Amino acid sequence: MQNRRLALLLSMLLILSTVLTGCMARPGQGNLAASAPPDALVVDIPAIALVYDEQGQVSLKGIDLSALGIELDALARTPEQIALVRRAGVRSAFVDLGPNGLAIYANGRPMLTMDWNAETLQSLGAVLEIVGVDNADTLVKVLPLARNMSLGVAFLFPGAGDNPTLVGPAPDRAALQASVQAAVSQVLGELGIPPFAAGLLGALGPLTIRYDAAGTATLEGLGMIAGFLPPDALAGLNLNAEQMEQVAELGIQSINVQTRPEGLAITLNGNPLPLIRWDSGQMANLVELGLDGGVLPVLTGADPESLDALRQIGKFAPILQTTPLNISVVFPE
Repeated sequence: MQNRRLALLLSMLLILSTVLTGCMARPGQGNLAASAPPDALVVDIPAIALVYDEQGQVSLKGIDLSALGIELDALARTPEQIALVRRAGVRSAFVDLGPNGLAIYANGRPMLTMDWNAETLQSLGAVLEIVGVDNADTLVKVLPLARNMSLGVAFLFPGAGDNPTLVGPAPDRAALQASVQAAVSQVLGELGIPPFAAGLLGALGPLTIRYDAAGTATLEGLGMIAGFLPPDALAGLNLNAEQMEQVAELGIQSINVQTRPEGLAITLNGNPLPLIRWDSGQMANLVELGLDGGVLPVLTGADPESLDALRQIGKFAPILQTTPLNISVVFPE
């Protein structure tokens, strides 16, 4: 019995030492552990480094884990995917999980940033249960632990070198704002919408789209503008019986979306979700590096076509970023 326990202990130590060998320093490492109370249990470890070769094969910082029975085949990608990332000049990507949120970077530039606190993490768990995510009951219990974690995964592509940039410096706010304004003018021009229209929309105040049991939508909050709309102006918002049934099955009663200078705030059934930030160029980086540069398919394993909706969001994001909106959608109980 003692020999078996010793063998198990040695095996665990071997695996742990091997994994740590395949790690690299990450920005912010050690901050959580240093600020935590002495009796607090926290996880604050270096970043796991996944290294890709030109054929899309992946290793743990060059370490062969097959001898330990650990396979990384599920993370392997095609040579074409790696070639696309290289043509875009992307040398690294980084997923950073911390007590205050989740961030995904490419070449040190943020592509997705979610800010959370204890309340929004709890709400996120409730929403996962509402929409019927698999193993939601387990996730509800695990999500609050994210407040006690600080870890990351670095994806290193050919040409990354020994010291790749995982998190770069903050962008120039003035230059970023100027680029957003230029993008707004371009998008409005493509849509044939005069520039003043976005300003009128932002000045409306809170809007409410309210559905009746038949799926017919009414729009509240337009004020005098409502009198100028044609009778069928809201027909595109109406939902059919099947769509209303799906909403009821999901238990969705209300959704509120607010655009703020720092990001997008969403509340579902009164549960505030983590803030999706866009004030550091995230949306432009998401399209340029995540989609056009092929980083997101490599990180997620998703088919590029399945991510096209993100491209549309990225296209219209400048309008959302510069237009203060407060829109609620209310369904019948």
